Amino acid sequence: MVGQAYGQIALLASAVSDELKFTGSRDAWVQLTAGDLRDPANEFSDAAWPIVAEGRWIADEAVKLLKGHLADGNLTRPILLAESQLYSAIIYTQIADLWEDFVKSNRTEEGAPLGEAGVLGMYDEAVANLTEALSLAESAGNTSLRAAILAQRARARHAKALRGKITPAGQTPVNPLVSDAGANADALAALALVGIDWDYRFTYSANTVSNNWGANVNERLELRPSDEFVTPTADDKKVAAISLLDPIDGVPSPALSTIILEAVGARQFNPQIVVSARELRLILAESALAGGDEAGFTTQINLVRAGEGLSDYAGQIPAPDMLKHMRKTHLYNTGRRLLDHYRFGTKSSLWNPNFEAANRPGTLFPIAQIERISNCYIIGSC
Repeated sequence: MVGQAYGQIALLASAVSDELKFTGSRDAWVQLTAGDLRDPANEFSDAAWPIVAEGRWIADEAVKLLKGHLADGNLTRPILLAESQLYSAIIYTQIADLWEDFVKSNRTEEGAPLGEAGVLGMYDEAVANLTEALSLAESAGNTSLRAAILAQRARARHAKALRGKITPAGQTPVNPLVSDAGANADALAALALVGIDWDYRFTYSANTVSNNWGANVNERLELRPSDEFVTPTADDKKVAAISLLDPIDGVPSPALSTIILEAVGARQFNPQIVVSARELRLILAESALAGGDEAGFTTQINLVRAGEGLSDYAGQIPAPDMLKHMRKTHLYNTGRRLLDHYRFGTKSSLWNPNFEAANRPGTLFPIAQIERISNCYIIGSC
């Protein structure tokens, strides 16, 4: 369920950023691609809410049950707890990136809205879970799980600092760059265990669940990667070629090509990258740039570029522009793009200037209508 929820979140985030363009028949997608994410009754954000809430609940329930078994001495494979804590941290981080408020209920009783501070606290809960999980993975000698936990902890710590740049909503930050010592340490520790092509991903199949991104982009043709990234087919429904070029070599971005072509070729079962070695390098590059260390920035950027067979960056364009390009191409369809729009002051060409994505940086999704009409704390009947 966490993987299914992740696909829902990635689709919403891509739709409201410049990553996807409306090409279908459902008007609620137009609302999102135009930058209107404030309507709690939007058909697609409302439908995603129960799946995301269930994914969060199942992950937390697994952690709670397995902790109980561990305390009782009945958990013969503690690594199962570590894996569950990783899943919980993944969904917590994605929720905190995309919702301004959230509710954690236990399926039998309503939960009160967390509020802005509570949502920001979800990053801390993710980090706490990952810290416990790391100890279990180290005790078990499980290197691959250690790498995933460290990478996700770097991601969660960086994400919290990033969201802090745009909270409260309303202004583009003067200094949009993030430098977090904990994220940097985790990124370096994870990179020591993996190669440049490593990623941690969710996969989907006919024997498990489908991915809503693939269902709407590849199957229903409601959306497609936008003109910012691709050249469409003659009917404007599918991808003909990757059009976003590398600013130094002038060729289609290899990383972006891999991500998009893999996704659109997978029908409703496209994988979702959760965190990657390339993202960790970009976290380190951004931190170096934030500290005025352009040499360190260049080193990290070129380690990524070398893995793609691209020429070295040597100041051909301003360093902040190179960072923006690398994040735009390497983190496509991971849910990162909307917050990057807000902190860097960029806008989707599809946004209506009257909607809040365009005129109120930092605007995120509200609690969905399906929760608003049934939660006693919201309707005032508790």
